[in-house]
Amino acid sequence: MKRAIHMLLPFLRPYWPQILLVFLSILVVTGAGLLGPWLIRSLVQTVRLATDDHSLAAWGVGQLALALLVVYLLRSTGQFLTFHISHVVAFNVCHDLQVTVYRYLQRFSPAFYANRQTGEIVSRVVKDTEDVEPVIADAVYDFLVSLLLAGGIIVILLQLNPGLTLLALLPVPFAFVAVLVIGRPMTEAFRREGEYSGEMSALVQDNVSGIREIQIFNRERQELARVRDMSHRYTRQSIRARKLTAMLFPAIEGASGISTVLVIWFGGQQALQGTLAVEDLVAFVLYLATFYQPLWTLLDVVESLQRGIASVNRIGDVLQLQPDIADPPNGLNPGRMRGAVVLENVTFGYYVGQPVLHNITMQVAPGQTLALVGPTGAGKSTVASLIARFYDPQQGQVLIDGHDVRNYKLDALRRNVSMVLQDVFLFNGSVRDNIRFGKPDATDEELVAAARAANAHDFILALPEGYNTAIGERGIKLSGGQKQRLSIARALLKNAPILILDEATSAVDSTTEAQIQQAFERLRAGRTCIVIAHRLSTVRSADQIVVLDHGRVVERGTHAEVVASNGLYATLVAQQR
Repeated sequence: MKRAIHMLLPFLRPYWPQILLVFLSILVVTGAGLLGPWLIRSLVQTVRLATDDHSLAAWGVGQLALALLVVYLLRSTGQFLTFHISHVVAFNVCHDLQVTVYRYLQRFSPAFYANRQTGEIVSRVVKDTEDVEPVIADAVYDFLVSLLLAGGIIVILLQLNPGLTLLALLPVPFAFVAVLVIGRPMTEAFRREGEYSGEMSALVQDNVSGIREIQIFNRERQELARVRDMSHRYTRQSIRARKLTAMLFPAIEGASGISTVLVIWFGGQQALQGTLAVEDLVAFVLYLATFYQPLWTLLDVVESLQRGIASVNRIGDVLQLQPDIADPPNGLNPGRMRGAVVLENVTFGYYVGQPVLHNITMQVAPGQTLALVGPTGAGKSTVASLIARFYDPQQGQVLIDGHDVRNYKLDALRRNVSMVLQDVFLFNGSVRDNIRFGKPDATDEELVAAARAANAHDFILALPEGYNTAIGERGIKLSGGQKQRLSIARALLKNAPILILDEATSAVDSTTEAQIQQAFERLRAGRTCIVIAHRLSTVRSADQIVVLDHGRVVERGTHAEVVASNGLYATLVAQQR
């Protein structure tokens, strides 16, 4: 609880005027709640002490009824203000939390996401932040009202009859002990429920994304069993959490019942003996019922409260993580880079003790083209990831324009690098939106020029709505070659001085490949290109070819020079003839 409050305070601080108004409204609601039974006490007293002049008594009753009406109007107004404003604050805090968590997650490198399921991360951003809303809007309100009401009622009861008050409150400590004993395992139960919910979301998201693979490999039954098992675990945990919640009901009901019986028995005896006025006994019973009512209200919100606390703690776990790739203090923020790229004695591995690159050195001058060639798993794509600083090398350094990439501000570095990835990712939007992704302010003329250069313009015009055609999630409505060409157009439109083409033409036919190669020849001027391809015909004109094998540089030079060395490259060329 303390950790959750500490984490939420910075998000609540901007809304202190609204929160202050909520507190004032709570005071009005609490005051009205305390005043109501007292006015009823006065009504009973007026009736009991009425003389033969019934008109005077009737006038007093009318005044009390009017006062009760005002009290209830004040209370209803306070409840309206509290409910409305507290929800306004709560939803705004949830919005701020979602933006903060998402902004923070954007700082993490692909290594962070490689070790986590997408559904789990989505659950942190969406579900956990949504679970905070009822905590702020409902649970906190009910807790404060309950606390103020309970305190006020105890003070009033002590004024009416201290002895009977102590007797009535005798069962209360047992109820609080029950809440304390059950509260800790209840928090843990709701925390685990939230974890299972995230795992369930991740599993379902994976299955939906991979539905084609599930169907083609006839895995429906096995995947259904996995989902059923995960759902069963989530259901059992949810039931356990509710069982713990239900255990509080007998504690509160028992304490309330015993208190009421004690007051009626001993208070009734005192009233019969004349030591306790009837109106005081009536007020006592009303206040006692009001005293336990907040506890019942708390039971109604304890589920959302515990779930919200667990969600806040999980959000806190994310915000406490330190990104492995971070902006340096006072990082360099250049404009357009020249594009001189150097890898100097670089060693890198995704896992400790398992290097993918071994002490490699290579360089490419501004405006030149470097081709990385080698068998699958040689480390070609890893080199591209290091240049864009998705990862940092364990040894050595990656330099651009003479500066270690770790000394550049991340946005400045990546503003100067365009990349076409082997696994093309397109967003669920229009063709136009996807090409413009790297340069939102691009004109239509620039957009079309990039599409033409990528040999995408003609097929785009053939789509139902041309550039405004929705392509579906991950571009599911397009072929592999079409997606590849949109990705190339997106990178070209960005017009960065460093262009990385990771398997850029591996998904297109020979005719389209030749057209794209012609476009690249025209676009290389003034731009550093690093090309990674299995089709060696696409890299013959490169200024330099670096051949990688098992993470080591085994050959380098122009096409003619490397072929003449009669090594791995010559073997690969011969295999593709």
